[in-house]
Formats: sequence, structure tokens, C-alpha cells
Amino acid sequence: RDAGRGTRDAGRVRGTSARDDGGGGVDAEGRVYDEPEVYDVAFGFRDFEKEIEFVRECARRHASYGEGGMGMDATRTVASALELGAGPAWHSVAAAKGGIQAVALEQNAAMRAHAMNKLAALGDAAPRNIRIVEGDMRDVAMAPMTKPEGGFDVALMLLGTAAHLLTHDDAMRCFKSVRENLRPGGLFIVELEHPWDLFSGEIAQGQGDAWERVDEEKGVKVYVEWGRDGDNFDIESQIYERTVSFSLVDASTEAVLKIVQEIVPCKIFTAPEMVALANAAGLEVAATYGDMDDRIALDDENAHNMIMIFRRPS
Repeated sequence: RDAGRGTRDAGRVRGTSARDDGGGGVDAEGRVYDEPEVYDVAFGFRDFEKEIEFVRECARRHASYGEGGMGMDATRTVASALELGAGPAWHSVAAAKGGIQAVALEQNAAMRAHAMNKLAALGDAAPRNIRIVEGDMRDVAMAPMTKPEGGFDVALMLLGTAAHLLTHDDAMRCFKSVRENLRPGGLFIVELEHPWDLFSGEIAQGQGDAWERVDEEKGVKVYVEWGRDGDNFDIESQIYERTVSFSLVDASTEAVLKIVQEIVPCKIFTAPEMVALANAAGLEVAATYGDMDDRIALDDENAHNMIMIFRRPS
């Protein structure tokens, strides 16, 4: 997943390194997505239950399955959800706890194992209506009995995951695959970086962000560097070579426990590009928001990201 989620969230310090360890202790060959426990602390701060309520509201407003058809239908429910590039499966777990049959698709073995371990740790409280499966979001192939008959009510590609679709061919394959797995009238909800982050020059100029998160239960703190000043942005391919590092320290002593750093290529999509790709794949645009909140428009001063809602025609 591309944790460019909430690229303008409060608490970030622009243009600074996440942590200066004097150059020592950095695992330069490490992969940030192979450190799910650290990743969970760094990015697991959003209210995922609330965001699933946003998904339900989108279905009521913008889906067209069920007896209500097109238009607002207060009785329309979400019975099944497919999460692409699920990482720790935050949204799938929240959906399953809310009674939705959830499937979390994730290619990274460490992330899948972490998600399953977290579910196991819940014991009897763990939801039973969730499956964590291996898969490529460019070619979603569901095993028998995994995909609901007729298709999923909604598919989710959130938290900037679309940035890993580095070419238009990748994106087209993904959109077509999602269409095949959605029921007619179902929704595909995609979260992207806000257009302002690109058009203001922040991304093009390679401006970095940094922030910190604390896990009081585990007694650790994670300093996150999300982009570094001077990172390369290719204006032709719209790929940002983003420096990402996690510095895990003891919350009490600040002793460094682990540092992982990686250059993560991220594709920056514009809204017109996404519309064209979706239309070519047989999906239509239903709505656009500025956050996982139906009250926030894309041009709202409180907009953090770009949420695009696509629908499979009935």
C-alpha cells in the first residue's frame, strides 16, 4: 500500500527527515512493506470503522443494485466488500466487524501473515466473515466460494494503494479486473492523493513530509519519513521516487531499535486520467469527495485526499 494516505494530515512536519541517526543502523536494503508491525503503528491511526460507514453511505447514495435502483436508497445495504492491496487489512476487519462479508487481497506475504496474526489474537472476538487472500490487484482471480454469487457490492482501493499501479496498462488491468468482480450496480471506491499536492508543486518539487506515532501498549515510537526533499519526480511518467523510512525507537529512552529505508516508486494519477481509465474499463463515475466523509467536497478547505467513486453499470 502507498501510505500517501492523508498527505496533508495534521501532525506532519514538512521538509524534515523522520530521524537523524547519524547514518548508522539503517537497513538500506530493507523493504518498508516487509515490516508490517512497524507499518501498523505508522499508519494505523485512522478511524476505520467510521470510514466503513462512509462506504455504506456511498452505497446508499451512488450504487444502483437492489430494488431502489439508481439514486438515493436509504435501505440499500453493503453485504460484501473486496479490499485491494489491503496491507494489514484495516478496512476489511472493520467491515467484517460490522457484518459485511470481507475479502482482503494482499500480495505481500508479511502483510498477510500480520493481518492473520492480529485476527488470531482477537480470539473469540475475531470476526469469522473475513478472508485474507494472496493476489495481484491487476488480476483479481477469486478462488471458488470466495467471490459472492453475482459479485461484490463494493471494491475498495484505499490509502493511496493505486500509486503502485505504475503504468496505465497496470491501471487498466486493475479496473477491468475489478469490474469483473463487482456486481452490476456495485461501487469501486478509490482513494488518491489530492490534486493540490501535485498542482501546488509539492510533489513536483520533491517536498518531503515527516511525522511520528506512538504505540503506548508496546512502548515504541515510529518516526516516519514520507518523501524526502529533493526526491525525483518524472513529469512525463508522473512517477515520484519517494524516499520512505521507518525509525523504530523505544518510547521512553529513544534508543533506536530498527531503521528501514526504501525508495518507493509512486504513480501520481490525476482525476481526468482516472475517469478515462474507468470509462475504458466499463465503469462510470458516480461521485468525487475530498475525504472519507460525504460532507467534504474535493474543493473543500478540509479536503485531504481525493476519493473517486466508480460504478459498474446495472
